[in-house]
Amino acid sequence: MYKIVLIDDEDVVRKGMRDLIPWQELELEMAGDAPDGEKGLELIKEVLPHIVFLDINMPKMDGMKLTKIVRETYPDIKIVLITGYDEFSYAREALRLGVEDYILKPITKGEVITLLEKLVIKLDGEQEAEKKQKRLKEKIKQSNYLIQQRCIEELIFNEIETTLIVKRSISAEIPYNKLYYSIALIDYDHFIKGLNSNENEITFFAIQNIVEEIVKKNRWGLTFEVNGVNGILYYTDEGKEIFENYKERLSYIKNMITQYLEITITIGVGKIVHAIGDIHLSYETANEALVNRFFVGTNTIITQDSYAKLPNATHANEWLEWEERLIQAIKDPKQFYKVLEEVNVKMEHSRMTIESCHTIWNILISSMLKKFVQIDESIIELFPNTMNVVGNLKSKKTIQAIKQWVYDLYVKCNNYVEEQASPNKIHLQNILRFIEENYQIPELSISMVCKEVHLSPSYFSSIFKKATGSTFIQFVTDYRLEKAKEMLKYSSLKTYEIAEKVGYLDPQYFSTLFKKQFSRTPSEYRKIEIEG
Repeated sequence: MYKIVLIDDEDVVRKGMRDLIPWQELELEMAGDAPDGEKGLELIKEVLPHIVFLDINMPKMDGMKLTKIVRETYPDIKIVLITGYDEFSYAREALRLGVEDYILKPITKGEVITLLEKLVIKLDGEQEAEKKQKRLKEKIKQSNYLIQQRCIEELIFNEIETTLIVKRSISAEIPYNKLYYSIALIDYDHFIKGLNSNENEITFFAIQNIVEEIVKKNRWGLTFEVNGVNGILYYTDEGKEIFENYKERLSYIKNMITQYLEITITIGVGKIVHAIGDIHLSYETANEALVNRFFVGTNTIITQDSYAKLPNATHANEWLEWEERLIQAIKDPKQFYKVLEEVNVKMEHSRMTIESCHTIWNILISSMLKKFVQIDESIIELFPNTMNVVGNLKSKKTIQAIKQWVYDLYVKCNNYVEEQASPNKIHLQNILRFIEENYQIPELSISMVCKEVHLSPSYFSSIFKKATGSTFIQFVTDYRLEKAKEMLKYSSLKTYEIAEKVGYLDPQYFSTLFKKQFSRTPSEYRKIEIEG
C-alpha cells in the first residue's frame, strides 16, 4: 500500500483531502499532513511516503525549496504541486525540477482521484521493473558464481593446459596474476542449536553466507564449495607478513561465525602458492589439514605445522614393527587384541617412563585411527567433538587400562565400518541412479544429490570416492562425455545440441573437455566413427 503525505498551510485543504478522498478504496494510506514546509520535511523523513502533495506558497519553507530538498534526498518520492492560477509560472519551473504533476486550486475530488490513479500505475510499473532488475542481477550473480565454481573445481581437480588457465580465469573473473594464492576449507564441528543431521544444509548455508559477505566486503578472495564444505580462494599482493595476515583474517571469519551462529568451526589452511595454476597443491594440503581435525581437535585453524608434529613411527623406530603388525591385524578383532597384549607385555618389561608409554600408545592409536579413516572417512562422524587422544591416555592409571580403552575404541570403529558396508551399497545405488537420470542438468551438484538421497555432503563424499575412485565432478564429467560419445556415434544431432543434452551450456567448453578426454574433437570423433 502506497503512503501519501499532504503539506499545505490551509486547514480546509488538508481536511478536505483527508475526508473526501476514498483512500482505502484506492488501496492507499493517508500517512499524515503538515501546515508548513519545515514540519513537512520532518514528516517526510519520518514517514518516507511514496507520494507528496505540496503547496507552493507556505510559511517557514516554501514549496519550491522543499521540492529541491526532497528531489536531492529522496529522488524516488513522487511530488505533486498544489498551486493557484497566480502561481502557475512557479509550477512550470517546478516541473523542470522533476515533480510529477501539479493541481490547481480549488481542488476537486475527481481531479485528485484521477491523478492518484495515474501515479499508482507509474509506481506499480517502477516496482515491477525494480523486481525484474533484482531478479536479473540475482540471475547474473548466480551465473557468475557457477562459472567461478566450475573454474575453481577444474583448477583443483583437473590438469588444465597452462595456456588455458589464464583464459579460464579471465572468463570466470578470477584474478590470475596475484603474488600469492591459498585455499582454506571451512567445516562446522556441530550443527546450529536445534537442528539435526537432516537439516545440516541450513548450517552449511548459514556459514556460507557469513563467509561470502566477509570475504567479498574485504576483497580477500572468492568463496566456493567443494565436497560438502565451504572454501575460500584467498589471494593477495601483500608482500610482508603474508601468512600472519592470512591467519588473522581466517581467525576473524572463525570468530564471526561462532558469534552469530553459536557453533564452532574448523578451518584447514592450505600452503601458499605463487600461481593460480598451483592452487590444487594448496587444496591438497588444506584438505589434509581438515582431515587431521580428527587428531588435532575441533574449533581451531589447522595448518601443516599443526599436524606435522603429530606422533608417528619415526619418533620411536624400535616400535615400527608393532605399528605395522597392529595395522595388518585391523580386520581381525582376535588378532588385533593379541597384538595389543604383546605391546602391553613389552611395555611392562621395558621399564619405560610413563611419558614414553604415552608417546608409543599415541603413535599406535593415531595409526589405527588413520587406517580406519582410509577405510571409511565417514567414521569421523562417530566423534563429533573429536578424539582427545592425549587427554584420554593421561586419564588412565595403568597400562592395562590404556590397552582396554584402545581395544574398546577399536571395536567401536570396526563395528561402525561393518554396519556401514551394507547401507553404503544402497546409498551408492541411489546416487548413481540419480546421476543417470539428471546428468543433463547443468547445475547438477553434490548438494542437489545429497538432498535427494538424504545424506550429509561429507558422508556422501567419503562413500562416493571410496566406491568410484574419483570425485563427484570427475565422475559426472566422465559420465556426460561417455553419453556424448554415444550421441555422436548414433544420432545426427549437432555438437552444440549434444553439449546441451549432456549438461553443458557452453559448446566450446564441452568441446575442450571432450578433446582433453579422448584426444580428438567431437567432430573428429564422429567422422572417425562414421567412416570407420
